[in-house]
Amino acid sequence: MNIRSIVAGVLLLIASAGPALAQNKPYVIGYDETKGLFAGVTFVHYDRGHGTQVEYMAKNGKAHLFYPGNKTVLHGRWKLERTNKPKVFNLCFSYPNSYNPITGHSEGWECQPAGFALTDVVDSVDGDVLGLAKRDAVPFVLSKRKARLADLLRKVK
Repeated sequence: MNIRSIVAGVLLLIASAGPALAQNKPYVIGYDETKGLFAGVTFVHYDRGHGTQVEYMAKNGKAHLFYPGNKTVLHGRWKLERTNKPKVFNLCFSYPNSYNPITGHSEGWECQPAGFALTDVVDSVDGDVLGLAKRDAVPFVLSKRKARLADLLRKVK
């Protein structure tokens, strides 16, 4: 699944909502549909604060983060939580023995609306293409500069 697939899926969901909207019934993407956007996918994220990050979110709830400057892959967990708003789910991560230099958060679960997590996606693909789940040492030291998945894959091979 790449970013185009995600956008196409969202547009398809909006288009399929047509009959519901015509009847003044809002279309609500469900929990399972939302979870399916993340489970089993490797994401390349970029923002000015963190730089480029690569994260594989396994279907079993394990998360594996390749973070700029780190020498090891961070292994943690992810989950999708329901909120009191039927259209909003929180995407949560917990990386033991880690520190988020942007939020100042360490230990425990850190959550954000799931849709927000897609706003800084540069690339995405089904599967663990960098083998993050099976490694402790990073394949190379990741720079903070913006990078595409293809560039990162070339460095691994």
